[in-house]
Amino acid sequence: MKRKTFKFKISKRISDEIMELLANYDCQNFYSESSPDDEEEVFHLFCDEDKVSEIIKTVGTEFEVEWIEDKDWIKTWSESLKIVNVGNGLYVNPNQDKFEDPTNGITVKIIPGMAFGTGEHESTKIAIRFLQKVMENGLRVCDVGCGSGIISAFAVKLGASRVLALDVDPLAVQQSVETAKLNNVNYEVRKNDLMEGIDESFDIVVANIYYDVIIKLLDQLPRNITFIVSGIDKGHEKDMERVCVERGMNLVDKVCEEEWCGFIFSW
Repeated sequence: MKRKTFKFKISKRISDEIMELLANYDCQNFYSESSPDDEEEVFHLFCDEDKVSEIIKTVGTEFEVEWIEDKDWIKTWSESLKIVNVGNGLYVNPNQDKFEDPTNGITVKIIPGMAFGTGEHESTKIAIRFLQKVMENGLRVCDVGCGSGIISAFAVKLGASRVLALDVDPLAVQQSVETAKLNNVNYEVRKNDLMEGIDESFDIVVANIYYDVIIKLLDQLPRNITFIVSGIDKGHEKDMERVCVERGMNLVDKVCEEEWCGFIFSW
């Protein structure tokens, strides 16, 4: 049986924005394909054509119509992925049937889902490396906007005594639970709007999310924390630093890779 799909290419740098746009249009039936070495990502949408036309207009690109054999597209996509080298001896394995974990360092296994990342994105790598930099055994970590749970799993493997993973998306919550099981680590996953209503002390708060969402999160942060921020596009780099410093935070470190920046603040 063949199925109609709408195919378009975008720069991998804006992959997360495309994911958010598809969610806003309630286009949930899609998959994307790329490899860590590719600069482009190809999206295949199985959505209503009128909806696709609006999405493409917003993206500012063109699409092709293809009729393809219906099959397990998540499996097809996962088979195209490779081990992600985060740096500093940290790895993400997105396909355990195809790859063995590296023998040295720390590896987090994931089951790729269509809506959440696999650790390839620069902002995720920055957040994980910053977490490694500040982590000490026994610290308490809150992962805000946990997505697939990659950062939460790394937090446990790096020595955290308590990890709370938060996400407003129930699909992210489900996938984070699966990531914990797959890695045989324990952390709590909770459906929650950022840190609203969270009455608990943490040593580290990690947020790999967009600038506008970070601004909302700032009003909910507890004090006496190390605050790791990633997912900030270069256009908001100076604004992010200024806003946090004006609130009394101290900038400890900052890294920018490609179009994305990450920060460590102490508060």
